[in-house]
Amino acid sequence: MLPIYFAPLQGYTEDCYRRVHKTLCPGVDAYYTPFVRLEHGKVRNKDMRDVKPENNEGVPVVPQLIVRDVAELNTLLEVMRPFGYKRLDLNMGCPFTLQTRHGRGAGLLANPDEVKRIGEVVSQCDDIRFSVKMRLGLDDKEQWRNVLPLLNEMPLEHICLHPRIATQGYKGSILTNEFAEFASVCKHPLIYNGDILTVEDIVKTEQTYQNLCGIMIGRGLLARPTLVEEYKSEKTFSTQEVIARIKMLHSR
Repeated sequence: MLPIYFAPLQGYTEDCYRRVHKTLCPGVDAYYTPFVRLEHGKVRNKDMRDVKPENNEGVPVVPQLIVRDVAELNTLLEVMRPFGYKRLDLNMGCPFTLQTRHGRGAGLLANPDEVKRIGEVVSQCDDIRFSVKMRLGLDDKEQWRNVLPLLNEMPLEHICLHPRIATQGYKGSILTNEFAEFASVCKHPLIYNGDILTVEDIVKTEQTYQNLCGIMIGRGLLARPTLVEEYKSEKTFSTQEVIARIKMLHSR
């Protein structure tokens, strides 16, 4: 069975939720935190609280950073290093205009020159391993073609691809042909993300793309928090059991 990762969802999958979810709904291999970002030159207090190791004790977490340039990345690395994390994720997929219009998230996909500069910093980090979560492009499904060669040269743990463009948001069809083409030229281990709502979706995805190193799920796990447990145990929970878990999550 493939490793399953919980995607970062702003306003939902924060430290308290992650701790409770791991206790009540086991099986997730790692939780990716909502992105840490700079606001007026410094990290928000809520982001700092969310990634503090003492608030994530016993939970396998990978903090995610969102930046628009090397300067922001270097500032965030200075903030994160004292926490002792050996793995960080770079967000190149956030579709929200509030971030993309400033060149962050999927906005970076339209700026390969800055991606190259970020790659130079990543390559020089001996104490941290990086991964990238991305989309096919900001407003053009071909933009990945200018970015992936740069990512292929970076020492990345993996790439996680959501096969939509940012301007789609979470609507419209998954671009399956583009995902397959991306996978054929990606030199890093590849994780699939997008529209995984059922155990059947997980199984179909792993059968369709047989060289995946994992699957990342966001909205599907919010709607059905037992999804990974059901996949790994090969047991289907009743609607009443799922509702009971959801109530327990919210009551904590």
